[in-house]
Amino acid sequence: MMTSHEEDLDLLLSLDERVAETPPSSPTISDDDDDELELPNQRERDKPDMSVFKSALQDCLPYDPPKPTNKPVINVDSHLEKFSGLRIRNQLLTPVELKEHFSDIRFVRLSVIKNSLVGDTVSGSWATVGVLTEKGTQKTSSTGKSYCIWKIGCLDETTVSLFLFGDAYQMNMQEQAGTVFALFNSTVRKDNAGNGFSLSIYSTRQIMKMGTSVDYGVCKGKRTDGMACTLVINKRHGTYCKYHKSKASEKYSSMRTEL
Repeated sequence: MMTSHEEDLDLLLSLDERVAETPPSSPTISDDDDDELELPNQRERDKPDMSVFKSALQDCLPYDPPKPTNKPVINVDSHLEKFSGLRIRNQLLTPVELKEHFSDIRFVRLSVIKNSLVGDTVSGSWATVGVLTEKGTQKTSSTGKSYCIWKIGCLDETTVSLFLFGDAYQMNMQEQAGTVFALFNSTVRKDNAGNGFSLSIYSTRQIMKMGTSVDYGVCKGKRTDGMACTLVINKRHGTYCKYHKSKASEKYSSMRTEL
């Protein structure tokens, strides 16, 4: 009699004859299909098709237009002059040349000169930069020589008086408002009240034209007498001076209250 182990062995051996080499669910290639393309293997068939996924996400991706390669990328602050913080167009000096002019000298921004005074002057060799905001009329000194008084500022609605004498006046009397100048070793004079000060230059060696202010502008508002406001503003901050901005805000608030 055949033992149970022998029966199991015969059963396993018989399976090789009953089970097909290719599973029923797998496709087979007949001799008649020799002229057709070979079917992809199992790995290629199981690889997911990502084209549908990419198409679905296409509208959700941020638009990134191609950047032109034949044009240089322009920096929006390409006009910024780092010493003064002013934006200047039509610059007459390169950044390297400006650095050379200011390398061996103390640079003091116009807005902090008052805090830098030692007595009635700024110690050592120094320089500053300002925008011409107002040209004064020609005046005559007690010695019969011509001079004028400019107003210069850094577009913060405050100005400093600049006295031009000698060839400093003669060589720059035709310059227009909005022009940016560098001033070297100006003479500082405090006013009688001691709250403000003025600057004076006497030679062309003390003044250097740098270019034209990008942000120079004049307030679009009107004074109480109906005349146009003449206050110089920074156009980056709007088209009105601080005073007319505050008046407009008060008027708007009043209208809202009435409503």
